[in-house]
Amino acid sequence: MLNEEQRGQLIEDLQKNVHFSYQGYEPDVNVFRSGDGFDRENPYILVEFLPANRKKFQSISDVIGSASECGQYKQYGYCQIELCSIYCYCGEYPNERDLNGRLFTDHMAQTILKYVLRNWESLLWNMYASFDRSEDIIVRDVSTYNPETGTQIYCYSVDLYLRTQMRWNKIPPSHTEDTIMLKAGLYMKSTNEEDYNLLENLNVEE
Repeated sequence: MLNEEQRGQLIEDLQKNVHFSYQGYEPDVNVFRSGDGFDRENPYILVEFLPANRKKFQSISDVIGSASECGQYKQYGYCQIELCSIYCYCGEYPNERDLNGRLFTDHMAQTILKYVLRNWESLLWNMYASFDRSEDIIVRDVSTYNPETGTQIYCYSVDLYLRTQMRWNKIPPSHTEDTIMLKAGLYMKSTNEEDYNLLENLNVEE
Protein backbone atom coordinates (compact mmCIF):
# COMPACT_ATOMS: atom_id res chain seq x y z
CA MET A 1 0.00 0.00 0.00
CA LEU A 2 1.03 3.64 -0.15
CA ASN A 3 3.19 4.96 2.66
CA GLU A 4 2.23 7.90 4.88
CA GLU A 5 4.31 10.40 2.90
CA GLN A 6 2.65 9.39 -0.37
CA ARG A 7 -0.82 9.65 1.17
CA GLY A 8 0.07 13.12 2.39
CA GLN A 9 1.12 14.09 -1.12
CA LEU A 10 -2.28 13.10 -2.52
CA ILE A 11 -4.12 15.10 0.15
CA GLU A 12 -1.85 18.11 -0.40
CA ASP A 13 -2.53 17.92 -4.14
CA LEU A 14 -6.28 18.22 -3.54
CA GLN A 15 -5.77 21.10 -1.07
CA LYS A 16 -3.60 23.10 -3.48
CA ASN A 17 -5.18 22.42 -6.83
CA VAL A 18 -8.93 21.82 -6.50
CA HIS A 19 -11.16 24.90 -6.30
CA PHE A 20 -14.93 25.11 -6.25
CA SER A 21 -17.19 27.66 -7.91
CA TYR A 22 -20.94 27.19 -8.01
CA GLN A 23 -23.41 29.92 -8.98
CA GLY A 24 -21.04 32.64 -7.77
CA TYR A 25 -20.18 30.80 -4.53
CA GLU A 26 -16.41 30.20 -4.20
CA PRO A 27 -15.65 28.95 -0.68
CA ASP A 28 -12.24 28.05 0.73
CA VAL A 29 -12.58 24.30 1.15
CA ASN A 30 -10.02 22.61 3.40
CA VAL A 31 -8.92 19.01 2.84
CA PHE A 32 -8.19 16.88 5.93
CA ARG A 33 -6.91 13.38 6.63
CA SER A 34 -9.40 11.17 8.45
CA GLY A 35 -8.42 10.81 12.11
CA ASP A 36 -6.62 14.16 12.30
CA GLY A 37 -8.03 16.85 14.58
CA PHE A 38 -9.52 19.82 12.74
CA ASP A 39 -12.22 22.47 12.88
CA ARG A 40 -15.22 20.97 11.09
CA GLU A 41 -16.34 24.16 9.39
CA ASN A 42 -18.55 23.40 6.41
CA PRO A 43 -17.86 22.88 3.60
CA TYR A 44 -14.81 20.63 3.94
CA ILE A 45 -13.31 17.45 2.49
CA LEU A 46 -12.13 14.37 4.38
CA VAL A 47 -9.81 11.75 2.85
CA GLU A 48 -9.56 8.25 4.31
CA PHE A 49 -7.15 5.42 3.42
CA LEU A 50 -8.07 1.87 4.41
CA PRO A 51 -6.97 -1.65 3.46
CA ALA A 52 -9.46 -2.91 0.90
CA ASN A 53 -11.60 -5.86 1.89
CA ARG A 54 -10.48 -7.69 -1.22
CA LYS A 55 -7.98 -10.37 -2.14
CA LYS A 56 -4.65 -9.07 -3.38
CA PHE A 57 -4.29 -8.82 -7.14
CA GLN A 58 -1.88 -11.40 -8.56
CA SER A 59 -1.17 -13.39 -11.68
CA ILE A 60 -1.29 -17.19 -11.98
CA SER A 61 1.83 -17.26 -9.82
CA ASP A 62 3.82 -14.66 -7.92
CA VAL A 63 6.85 -15.06 -10.21
CA ILE A 64 7.11 -12.00 -12.47
CA GLY A 65 10.57 -12.43 -13.99
CA SER A 66 14.21 -13.32 -13.52
CA ALA A 67 16.19 -11.73 -10.71
CA SER A 68 19.55 -12.86 -12.08
CA GLU A 69 20.96 -12.78 -15.59
CA CYS A 70 21.08 -16.57 -16.01
CA GLY A 71 17.62 -17.01 -14.53
CA GLN A 72 18.70 -19.09 -11.55
CA TYR A 73 16.80 -16.82 -9.16
CA LYS A 74 13.39 -15.31 -9.71
CA GLN A 75 11.75 -12.00 -8.95
CA TYR A 76 8.39 -12.15 -7.16
CA GLY A 77 5.60 -9.64 -6.85
CA TYR A 78 1.95 -8.87 -6.39
CA CYS A 79 -0.23 -5.79 -5.95
CA GLN A 80 -1.85 -4.63 -2.73
CA ILE A 81 -5.30 -3.04 -2.98
CA GLU A 82 -6.09 0.04 -0.93
CA LEU A 83 -9.36 1.96 -0.61
CA CYS A 84 -9.12 5.75 -0.78
CA SER A 85 -12.45 7.38 0.15
CA ILE A 86 -12.95 11.12 -0.39
CA TYR A 87 -15.87 12.61 1.58
CA CYS A 88 -17.32 16.02 0.68
CA TYR A 89 -19.29 17.70 3.51
CA CYS A 90 -21.58 20.70 3.41
CA GLY A 91 -24.35 22.18 5.53
CA GLU A 92 -27.99 22.38 4.51
CA TYR A 93 -27.91 25.93 3.20
CA PRO A 94 -24.44 27.28 2.33
CA ASN A 95 -23.58 30.83 1.25
CA GLU A 96 -25.90 32.52 3.75
CA ARG A 97 -28.80 30.22 2.84
CA ASP A 98 -28.67 31.20 -0.85
CA LEU A 99 -27.85 27.71 -2.11
CA ASN A 100 -29.17 24.18 -1.72
CA GLY A 101 -26.56 22.22 0.24
CA ARG A 102 -27.26 18.95 -1.55
CA LEU A 103 -26.66 20.49 -4.96
CA PHE A 104 -23.41 22.12 -3.89
CA THR A 105 -22.15 18.92 -2.20
CA ASP A 106 -22.82 16.94 -5.36
CA HIS A 107 -20.93 19.63 -7.31
CA MET A 108 -17.95 19.24 -4.94
CA ALA A 109 -17.87 15.46 -5.37
CA GLN A 110 -18.21 15.61 -9.16
CA THR A 111 -15.41 18.21 -9.33
CA ILE A 112 -13.14 16.06 -7.15
CA LEU A 113 -13.89 12.97 -9.23
CA LYS A 114 -13.05 14.71 -12.53
CA TYR A 115 -9.84 16.16 -11.11
CA VAL A 116 -8.64 12.87 -9.65
CA LEU A 117 -9.29 10.86 -12.81
CA ARG A 118 -7.48 13.46 -14.93
CA ASN A 119 -4.48 14.13 -12.69
CA TRP A 120 -3.76 11.38 -10.20
CA GLU A 121 -2.51 8.82 -12.73
CA SER A 122 0.79 10.71 -13.05
CA LEU A 123 1.11 11.10 -9.26
CA LEU A 124 0.38 7.43 -8.64
CA TRP A 125 2.79 6.44 -11.41
CA ASN A 126 5.67 7.98 -9.46
CA MET A 127 4.55 5.95 -6.42
CA TYR A 128 4.52 2.67 -8.41
CA ALA A 129 0.76 2.61 -8.05
CA SER A 130 -2.32 2.98 -10.24
CA PHE A 131 -6.10 2.94 -10.11
CA ASP A 132 -7.75 -0.45 -9.84
CA ARG A 133 -10.56 -0.10 -12.36
CA SER A 134 -12.16 -3.46 -11.66
CA GLU A 135 -14.41 -1.49 -9.29
CA ASP A 136 -16.76 1.22 -10.57
CA ILE A 137 -15.72 4.73 -9.53
CA ILE A 138 -18.93 6.55 -8.64
CA VAL A 139 -20.27 9.29 -6.37
CA ARG A 140 -22.37 8.05 -3.44
CA ASP A 141 -24.78 9.97 -1.21
CA VAL A 142 -24.03 9.17 2.45
CA SER A 143 -25.73 12.21 3.99
CA THR A 144 -26.97 12.15 7.59
CA TYR A 145 -29.47 14.02 9.73
CA ASN A 146 -28.39 15.25 13.18
CA PRO A 147 -31.43 14.92 15.48
CA GLU A 148 -29.71 16.85 18.30
CA THR A 149 -29.26 20.01 16.25
CA GLY A 150 -32.10 19.38 13.83
CA THR A 151 -29.78 19.96 10.88
CA GLN A 152 -29.03 18.04 7.71
CA ILE A 153 -25.36 17.41 6.92
CA TYR A 154 -24.86 16.51 3.29
CA CYS A 155 -22.01 14.16 2.44
CA TYR A 156 -21.15 12.77 -0.97
CA SER A 157 -18.25 10.34 -1.27
CA VAL A 158 -15.99 8.98 -3.99
CA ASP A 159 -14.37 5.55 -3.49
CA LEU A 160 -11.10 4.94 -5.34
CA TYR A 161 -9.27 1.62 -5.28
CA LEU A 162 -5.49 1.99 -5.57
CA ARG A 163 -3.18 -0.83 -6.65
CA THR A 164 0.42 -0.70 -5.35
CA GLN A 165 3.27 -2.94 -6.53
CA MET A 166 5.17 -5.13 -4.08
CA ARG A 167 8.37 -6.81 -5.39
CA TRP A 168 11.14 -8.94 -3.89
CA ASN A 169 13.64 -11.70 -4.73
CA LYS A 170 15.36 -14.51 -2.85
CA ILE A 171 18.95 -14.07 -4.05
CA PRO A 172 21.33 -15.10 -1.23
CA PRO A 173 23.99 -12.54 -0.19
CA SER A 174 26.71 -14.99 -1.24
CA HIS A 175 25.51 -15.16 -4.87
CA THR A 176 28.32 -14.21 -7.31
CA GLU A 177 27.80 -16.53 -10.28
CA ASP A 178 26.05 -14.08 -12.60
CA THR A 179 24.75 -10.52 -12.78
CA ILE A 180 21.88 -9.56 -10.52
CA MET A 181 19.01 -7.97 -12.44
CA LEU A 182 18.42 -4.73 -10.56
CA LYS A 183 15.98 -3.39 -13.14
CA ALA A 184 12.53 -4.67 -13.95
CA GLY A 185 10.31 -3.35 -16.70
CA LEU A 186 7.11 -1.54 -15.80
CA TYR A 187 4.43 -1.51 -18.48
CA MET A 188 1.43 0.74 -18.84
CA LYS A 189 -1.37 0.79 -21.36
CA SER A 190 -0.83 3.48 -23.99
CA THR A 191 -3.46 5.63 -25.69
CA ASN A 192 -3.61 2.94 -28.36
CA GLU A 193 -5.80 0.21 -26.89
CA GLU A 194 -3.77 -2.49 -28.68
CA ASP A 195 -0.29 -1.35 -27.63
CA TYR A 196 1.66 -1.53 -24.41
CA ASN A 197 4.75 0.62 -24.10
CA LEU A 198 7.72 0.16 -21.82
CA LEU A 199 7.73 3.49 -20.00
CA GLU A 200 10.31 3.16 -17.25
CA ASN A 201 12.66 0.76 -15.51
CA LEU A 202 12.18 0.40 -11.79
CA ASN A 203 14.85 -0.56 -9.32
CA VAL A 204 13.36 -3.50 -7.43
CA GLU A 205 15.68 -2.89 -4.48
CA GLU A 206 14.03 0.45 -3.68
